[in-house]
Amino acid sequence: MRSRDKEISIIRQGNRAAAVGRLMLGDFNSWVEFLRAETDDLETLPRRMLKAGKIDVQKRLSKEILKFCNRNFVGMNQAKLSALFEDIKVHRGLEMPLDEFESNFAKVKPTVLRGQPTHCTIEISLWGLQFKFPEDMLAKDVIEALTLNRRAEETLNIHKGQSHQSVKAAKSEIATAIRQSEFGARMCVLACFNLVETFANGIAWDFSRNVQNIESLSKNRKKLIQDGTIRDKLLKYPETVAGTALWSDQDEPLKSFLEQVKPYRNSLVHPSPFSVPGRYGGYDKLEHLYRIDSDKAEQAAKVSVDLIIVMLKHVCGTHESPPAWLQNLVDGISLDPDFDAWTKPTSTTAGNSETAAN
Repeated sequence: MRSRDKEISIIRQGNRAAAVGRLMLGDFNSWVEFLRAETDDLETLPRRMLKAGKIDVQKRLSKEILKFCNRNFVGMNQAKLSALFEDIKVHRGLEMPLDEFESNFAKVKPTVLRGQPTHCTIEISLWGLQFKFPEDMLAKDVIEALTLNRRAEETLNIHKGQSHQSVKAAKSEIATAIRQSEFGARMCVLACFNLVETFANGIAWDFSRNVQNIESLSKNRKKLIQDGTIRDKLLKYPETVAGTALWSDQDEPLKSFLEQVKPYRNSLVHPSPFSVPGRYGGYDKLEHLYRIDSDKAEQAAKVSVDLIIVMLKHVCGTHESPPAWLQNLVDGISLDPDFDAWTKPTSTTAGNSETAAN
């Protein structure tokens, strides 16, 4: 390779690596700006400018890149960041499971992860380096659904006690509020059930990543870790992970979840004029669907949060701080469960507009 080509290669690699670092920090406002690390015409530059550029990369830029790598990753370097540029360029961003990212590039430091679960997905975009995972997304669904329901109920409460003539005059507003209240209630119940299930699946997945953990299980327990009914997951996952039994299906809040949340969720996911067979409760699905209201939504949120807290304390211990997504859920829906054994986290929530890299 000619000296000129070597100089261009050094500058390109440094610029690509620096661009990826700046992208993770959210410093770019457009992909055109990001791609300048590759589109800038270096081939026509005078040799003296190429030499100066190479020296700048070697003496200044490479040191800054190394500092960025050491602050945020273990095993990251300029060459890997430059290779990451290529992946980002193709899709104008990157979305990759954390374990795949760490296998392909480098391990993300705990100070950057900020307590996010190991099954999270890395996102790199014009918004910076962020993380997403189902617990956070579904917790926000619960907040939005319950907020919609509560606001609609506030509108309906304004008209309570009014004359029929006044109510008829506000028919359109009231009809909209009723639809929003019912929709919010249904979506809250559904999101609560999904949140509990994804939380249970998450702790099982984290446990299963350790080969020794899996090898120590019986054949039936190994099968259960991969799949099982929601009842089996909630009963057995905490015991499997922690090594000690947590509860039976007659203990609260598991009993309330199975008897008061699950049937209403099932009526939404499997709506049917046919009743549930007697051995599964024998309830009328359509009746359950029609009965989902504000009270059912509030109850589903409270029971689900309590259930997650009990499971989390059993698996992680009371000395652990609650994850940010759970604390934000509690704050967002104005619940006040027992957090006495925990200290509120100070870290920000993954998935918001703040970049995780620093």
